[in-house]
Amino acid sequence: MRFYTAGKIWHAPRFRQLRDDLGFPVNARWIDLDSLHPIVVYQKDLLWQMCLEDVTQSDFLLLYCGDESEEQRGALVEIGMALAAGKPIYAIGHCKSIRPNSISDVAFTHHRLWTWLETDDLFQGTIQALAIELKKRVRHEINHQVA
Repeated sequence: MRFYTAGKIWHAPRFRQLRDDLGFPVNARWIDLDSLHPIVVYQKDLLWQMCLEDVTQSDFLLLYCGDESEEQRGALVEIGMALAAGKPIYAIGHCKSIRPNSISDVAFTHHRLWTWLETDDLFQGTIQALAIELKKRVRHEINHQVA
């Protein structure tokens, strides 16, 4: 089981920590590219192709909002990729871009594939999302064994 991490660029070190130090199956190559990497500077089309491939080859997307004032940009595109690919989305925390306001009810957060996790902590949210996905897999296996 692999998951894609979406969030602001300054959270990349925390996403790498999930993968490198804690052994979680993070599938997001963008977290290894700093702001001066040639792909980031000169080949944004390739960067977005990498993101699309990683989202669609993951089992779910984990969105992390570390602060209420954050405004997501790329993560909104990645969320759209995940929805189009039928991938579940698990949201940790809240931020400006995914909070209803006077001009938007952020309808995409009401999609059947969207789940708000009951934590603002990245590690706890990762555990919660993995547990939900594992339960789904076990239920699926049991149902197919019974049938």
